[in-house]
Amino acid sequence: MLLTLATVHQILVGLVTVIILGFGVKPLLKHATPPAISLPPPNVQRREQWERVTHGDEGGKVLGYLERFLFFGAFWGCAYIVIGAWLTFKVASKWNVWSNVIAVPTTIEGIDPIDLLNARRHWGSHLLMTFLIGTLANLIIGFLGVLIGQYGLQLLRLTVY
Repeated sequence: MLLTLATVHQILVGLVTVIILGFGVKPLLKHATPPAISLPPPNVQRREQWERVTHGDEGGKVLGYLERFLFFGAFWGCAYIVIGAWLTFKVASKWNVWSNVIAVPTTIEGIDPIDLLNARRHWGSHLLMTFLIGTLANLIIGFLGVLIGQYGLQLLRLTVY
């Protein structure tokens, strides 16, 4: 399949759109999990350890970029099975990691059970919202990149002329 110059321009416009809209994901996640939904440590003595455990890493940021490009390419090529397969893989991976690696113990010696429950609930809510909102934002951005890439230049021409 030979790409025309017009198609290359459309793809570039779509990719630039994905990159630009991608800068809005981090602020969206911060808004969705505001300081009011903090991750309080179970007690003062465990503050430092709790912050190390609950602090995210940069891997999610890289994954977000890759995910947006994957969604863009899959939507552009009408390869919707790729989107379904990725979402299935992502859920299965998250489930496995949550169940087997980072599950918080139900009791910790010296920590009030209610305080631990409160900390676990906040952390679980934070992780779930970040996962769901980030994934949905990336999906929407990939789709918008395709729409703007394929139809944005046409709409611009119609409004300018």
